[in-house]
Amino acid sequence: MIFKKLYLIVISIVIKICTLGVFPALAFVADFPTAAPKFHQRMHRVRLKNLGTTDKKSSHQIKHKKIPRVHKFEQEERKMNKQKKIGLAVLVVILLYAAISVFFQYHYFIGTKVNGYSCGFRSVSKTKELIKEDIKAYKITIKERNKKKESISFSQVNLAFKDDGKLEKIKAQQKGYAWITALFQSQDYRDAITLTMDDTAFNDTYNNLNAFNKDMVVAPVDAYSTYDKATNSYSIVPEVNGNTVKKKKLKPLLKEAILNMDKSIDIEKNDCYKNPAYKKDTKEVVEANKTMNKYVQETITYDFDDRTEELKGKKISKWLYETDKHEVKVHSEMAAKYIKKLADKYDTVGIKRNFTSICGNEVSVSGGTYGWRIDQKAETKNLVKTIKKGKSVKIKPEYAHRAKSRKKFDIGSTYVEVSLGEQHMWFYKNGKTLVSTDVVTGDISKGHGTPTGVYYILYKTTDYTLTGQGYASHVDYWLPFIQIGVGIHDSSWRGSYGGGIFTYDGSHGCVNTPRSAVQKIYNNIESTYPVVVHW
Repeated sequence: MIFKKLYLIVISIVIKICTLGVFPALAFVADFPTAAPKFHQRMHRVRLKNLGTTDKKSSHQIKHKKIPRVHKFEQEERKMNKQKKIGLAVLVVILLYAAISVFFQYHYFIGTKVNGYSCGFRSVSKTKELIKEDIKAYKITIKERNKKKESISFSQVNLAFKDDGKLEKIKAQQKGYAWITALFQSQDYRDAITLTMDDTAFNDTYNNLNAFNKDMVVAPVDAYSTYDKATNSYSIVPEVNGNTVKKKKLKPLLKEAILNMDKSIDIEKNDCYKNPAYKKDTKEVVEANKTMNKYVQETITYDFDDRTEELKGKKISKWLYETDKHEVKVHSEMAAKYIKKLADKYDTVGIKRNFTSICGNEVSVSGGTYGWRIDQKAETKNLVKTIKKGKSVKIKPEYAHRAKSRKKFDIGSTYVEVSLGEQHMWFYKNGKTLVSTDVVTGDISKGHGTPTGVYYILYKTTDYTLTGQGYASHVDYWLPFIQIGVGIHDSSWRGSYGGGIFTYDGSHGCVNTPRSAVQKIYNNIESTYPVVVHW
């Protein structure tokens, strides 16, 4: 065991020497003068021999003749020794290279990484042991919003190593003799380890993560505008990011991370949170806020002649809302309710009217077809359009039915009045009585009584024949005011008017009038003018 460890240390040192430059080191060794002692010994003997003569000249000549032969001999010897040392060094390098090659035939190259594991100098079996031990200590940290964390351990998902031969294949690819290439090439292998887990265990663990706990999950909320009554303005409420996880997206990512034995996974960085689509500085949110602030600053005034009705921003604010795409809309239902209230207040068709008769009597009359009626459907649309203009305006509503006057007393100063009780009719024009005449109205004994109420002249015509069940009567002037055929006309067949004639010999519902009186009314009235019928 000690030898093996020493062997590994020597191999590591040799590899480092090669990294620094093995051949310069060996050249330095070859150049070192190991034969120097022998050379100095020879030079000493020559010098002693020359000292035995007294002839300085001869000595000098001998010295100069012998020395060159010694130098030549030594140079040749040094050259041979140098070659021997180089050869020896090469042999050593070859032997070391071969030894290292044998070692790496059964061990991973230096710097080898398998799925992040440092496997250099390790055998396949040792690498497997390393992985298995690491699995037992494995857990992955799930990083969540608001600095929250939770983890999953290997035991919770039954994480295990699958021995499928991938590690052996990697080792087989690393030829021992090519170990030196590892110094210059990356030996990083991914997807080289196969791990397995129990899907049922994983699903149970995954579904029970705190990240999915309903009591802890906060849904994302878009930024939106809110109304302040005190300031009559809208301000933007910032978005809420929440912590709702995209469950379907995170699941495969987490599973992959575990099988890769990643230390952690960040939900935020992996875009696995449901985020608000619109933030406080998003263009749509900002523009919606501006629009609503413009709407609540306007005042819409409805003109009813001697009365007005104001619709102000505080009420309008209750009708405004933002769509999912932050488009500003007006609740048409709320606008419709407002128009209905206007109609209930200002419509006059069929309403009860307290009326002062021309003769001075205070009468109350209701029913009939005369008056004002707001077209609620059309005016609701108009109101929504008016609000969206963002300007204070004075408008008149759109009407389905109109009268001659928009004042509170909408009958005006030109109208026909028929008193059933007095059997009398007046024509009042521009505030003055133009016609006053007795009449005969519908026969109440036969159920043909003239309907009470406020009506209006539908049209007028001359030379007309009135027809009905059992009769056909020609008239010179015909002014109908009820669609069923009730109107004012002359009646040449009658000799008298007024009194109680209507109780036994009245009309079929029309107002029978002397010809001169109806002629004058005909010549001074137009359609749409009111006809008031009362007792």
